[in-house]
Amino acid sequence: MQIDEIIGKYNFLKDYIRYSPFGNGHINDTYLIETPGEAFILQKVNKNVFDIPALVSNLDFFFSALWEYESFNGVKLTPAVYKSDEGSYHVIDDEGAAWRVMEFFPGCSSYAISPDTGISYKAARAMGSFQLFLNELPAAKFRDTIKGFHDTPGRYETFLQTLNKIDKSKKKEAAKEIEFVLKYGDIACDVRTLFNSGKLHERVTHNDTKLDNILFTADGQTLIIDLDTLMPGYIMYDYGDMVRTFTSPAKEDERDIGKVQFRIEHFKALTKGYVEALKGKVDKTETQSLLTGAKAIIYEQTIRFLNDYLLGNIYYKVKYPEHNLVRTRTQIKLLEGILSNEKMLSDYIEELADK
Repeated sequence: MQIDEIIGKYNFLKDYIRYSPFGNGHINDTYLIETPGEAFILQKVNKNVFDIPALVSNLDFFFSALWEYESFNGVKLTPAVYKSDEGSYHVIDDEGAAWRVMEFFPGCSSYAISPDTGISYKAARAMGSFQLFLNELPAAKFRDTIKGFHDTPGRYETFLQTLNKIDKSKKKEAAKEIEFVLKYGDIACDVRTLFNSGKLHERVTHNDTKLDNILFTADGQTLIIDLDTLMPGYIMYDYGDMVRTFTSPAKEDERDIGKVQFRIEHFKALTKGYVEALKGKVDKTETQSLLTGAKAIIYEQTIRFLNDYLLGNIYYKVKYPEHNLVRTRTQIKLLEGILSNEKMLSDYIEELADK
């Protein structure tokens, strides 16, 4: 199905002027559609990454509930997704991919790196407000759009299996990084113990809370985008991915490891925003799990990058052979920053929760 055919499913787009590729996404295909009155975003969801039937079912339920919640509470949490002429939020093409049309905000901003603590606070508070709505949704109504997306123990087991099948020369190239992952295998064990305890509340969560999935509009709104990973999960992972992506002043693939830092002031700002937004709406076990989530998500991402490097860069796109190894090192540096300040960080979370 061609783009023109998709556009034809929306009567309000019938007089469109043009469409053109938009943004720098690595998974979905995104286009800007210009009409005489305003512009819209058209997005094709990658069927090779996501379980499309699960995704469509999840978002149908989500957007139906969101409209009522936003109207009742006088808030806006995410850009609108418009229904087609047939009354659906997604149009499925002949190949099984899902397309959707979304609200466009000209002059908006997003950040790969947090420029200041004010942005870290504001972004995390917006994510907390978004989670307040998700808390009202029954997790049983949602299905996994990517199986095993956040599974720290599972990622660790896969890594151990990889070590058993690669040759010695490959292990030698990444000896220090392998040693680090093996040394801190207790992080994966702690997560398994927590999950097996049955005390951690499973909720609908975003599951991909990196900073550039938060949109700052020209009129002062802070909106959550990229909802394809909405599925059952744990808030400790959502919090953890904010810590992972808000706290470093360097890119995820920065070669100069000296530029990678764990910025404690950004940790405090984002933690304050998130905990304040969810105050009284999550239980004590969830609050106590937050720092575990930060360690787990960074450790998990360390494993994923290193595992891909050892297997010959078969999953992540790379620009040079050592790209995934460089990514591994940035994650290790961040995790070391948390581990060396763990008591102070834990005390700060507890202090905020008790206020």
